[in-house]
Amino acid sequence: MNEPLVSIGMVTYNHAPYIAQAIEGVLQQQTNFPFELVIGEDCSPDGTREIVSEYHKKHPDIIRLIMSDENIGGLRNFLRIVYACQGKYLAFCEGDDYWHHPNKLQKQVDYLEHHPECGLVFTDYDFYFNSTRKLVSMVNHSKGFRLPMNLTIEQAIGPEGGVIRTSTIMVRKQLLDQVIEGDPYLHQNEKLLVGDLQLFAEITLISRVSYFPESMATYRILEESASRSRDPIKTARFYKSACEVKLYLCDKHKLSENIRRTVESDWCNFSLRLAFHTRNRELADEVRRRKKTFTWKEWFQYHGAKQPMFNPPLRLAALVRRRFLV
Repeated sequence: MNEPLVSIGMVTYNHAPYIAQAIEGVLQQQTNFPFELVIGEDCSPDGTREIVSEYHKKHPDIIRLIMSDENIGGLRNFLRIVYACQGKYLAFCEGDDYWHHPNKLQKQVDYLEHHPECGLVFTDYDFYFNSTRKLVSMVNHSKGFRLPMNLTIEQAIGPEGGVIRTSTIMVRKQLLDQVIEGDPYLHQNEKLLVGDLQLFAEITLISRVSYFPESMATYRILEESASRSRDPIKTARFYKSACEVKLYLCDKHKLSENIRRTVESDWCNFSLRLAFHTRNRELADEVRRRKKTFTWKEWFQYHGAKQPMFNPPLRLAALVRRRFLV
């Protein structure tokens, strides 16, 4: 293999139904430079390993495999891919997403090569709802987001934080390595349930972050994923962790009080929801200390967490309301 200008990192675990489409989206890229695809396969029991191994046999000049004998988790899998990548630039595509634009890599490289002040560039994207096969094109545009050419940290973690999807970015590897090593707690901590938001946020502080208002990647919406689940406990725990990352960033970088208040309110909402479903009295009391006033719904959740004997009927009432009244 010629030394790649771009490395594509692909984290995969139990993605057997989708991984071929993810790999094909990389292989279809039309470029005037060499690139490599580094796949981190984390001991999937569903046949993912066999699929990526077959692709490696067919494309050994492009694909490199990093595999586990036991499951090591998403963060460690991601970090070992980053460290293994050899390119000047890095792009990412998780095993259940895919690139639908054959010139994604070429366009992003051309931009970064001509704009040395820019460290990261990202694009608009599509949503594909796997259960209904519904496609929503140009998600950022459809939400009314009109982003400037230089994203700020407030925009990266605020209400517009969802505009950056990992599968849409290209970043300078040296810059990414610098950020990851600069704060091990924030970027190498397996207790945190989010890993990309803080990376993008801190990159905005040391480099220009630019946006292409063109959709180049498709983000697959599954019924079960790290950030989406039918299990209210799993969902609340994920978003509580995301809020804790944002609060850490607010304190570390002394961001505006308005941003911090918004994030604090979100933390209280998700924490109270988690306390209710897990009957966690201590967490409910912590929310009560940090939030001055409660709505009727929050009192409902608070007492459900504090008094276990009332929790089952309250949960049943909440389920009925969610299904028939919302």
